[in-house]
Amino acid sequence: MSLLQDFAAPQGSTSVALGFFDGFHRGHQAILATTCEKLRPVTFTFRNHPASVIQSVRMPGLLTVAAERQALLQQAGSEVVWCDFDRPFSQLSPQEFFDEILLRGLGAGRLVSGANYRFGHKAGGDVNLLRQLAEPHGIEVVTVAGVEEGGELISSTRIRNCLQQGKPEEAAIMLGRPYTLSARVVRGDQRGRTIGFPTANLQLAAGKLVPAYGVYACWVQRGQGRLAAVANLGVRPTVATNQAEPLLEAHLLDFDGDLYGEPLVVELHHFLRPEQRFPGLDALKSQLQLDLARARELLLRPA
Repeated sequence: MSLLQDFAAPQGSTSVALGFFDGFHRGHQAILATTCEKLRPVTFTFRNHPASVIQSVRMPGLLTVAAERQALLQQAGSEVVWCDFDRPFSQLSPQEFFDEILLRGLGAGRLVSGANYRFGHKAGGDVNLLRQLAEPHGIEVVTVAGVEEGGELISSTRIRNCLQQGKPEEAAIMLGRPYTLSARVVRGDQRGRTIGFPTANLQLAAGKLVPAYGVYACWVQRGQGRLAAVANLGVRPTVATNQAEPLLEAHLLDFDGDLYGEPLVVELHHFLRPEQRFPGLDALKSQLQLDLARARELLLRPA
């Protein structure tokens, strides 16, 4: 990863992917595959979402925080060049953006984007203008068609909606992989141990999209290994009062050990049921046993 001011490349030497790439879904993956066909592949993107500055609104949550996007882009074969999208940057005209960022900053010899790519002040530039600006410099501009699923274009917004509606299976098809939540295990109140369901408690990353509250059948990545799990995402209405921030509690199947402080990646595979308040711990325990049996059926059944 490089900051824009630290990046140096000879003019005409790079194939530059343009976009924010939140989620790095299958449409984004098509753009990166095209970017990597020629020259030195570089992705230019922002650490923060432009809409949070331009519209001065709180974003609904990102499918991938910066570190996750960086890892996915690099795994696809691209260098990643970042900058912060701030007020001064938002004032760059399309011509200034092309001259200062793409031409001099990134040494672009080839530009790759989706068909709806916009750039410059108030998103005043489109791919047609990008071609006009690039032509005198002999820079190739390639637009990659969107990828469809179920007769509709895949988009980050569509994936967010699926996750917020408790449809992780549909989101996974569009992402090309399960949606993940990553964090280090923190010490909880250990209430799960008293009813036979010890959990790994994970506090969610700031800015990350929180899917629908409920119980999920999951796979948990621990180091190089992978363990089946049942996870509750939400505010624990049966055992907690006035809990404001959601917590992810994962019960790992057939596992007995100490996970405190370990980094885990939780893949959401199946939504089992919405989070609900039970009249007591016995009722909660009975439902958890049903959740556990269903998760075993979904995750561990023979192929």
